[in-house]
Amino acid sequence: MAYSRIFTPRGFAFISAFSLGGGYLVLKSSRAAVAHRQQREAGDYSVEVDRSGGGI
Repeated sequence: MAYSRIFTPRGFAFISAFSLGGGYLVLKSSRAAVAHRQQREAGDYSVEVDRSGGGI
């Protein structure tokens, strides 16, 4: 069997840890994006004069 080296307890542990770690990072980044979006909605959108782009 060609895949017998993957189906070992050590391989399953590695794949499980990798999957759980990836899921954790995805959830953490999505929660951070939601929190950042909510903070921006509640914040002030005014821009300082020297950063406003100048105009015509």
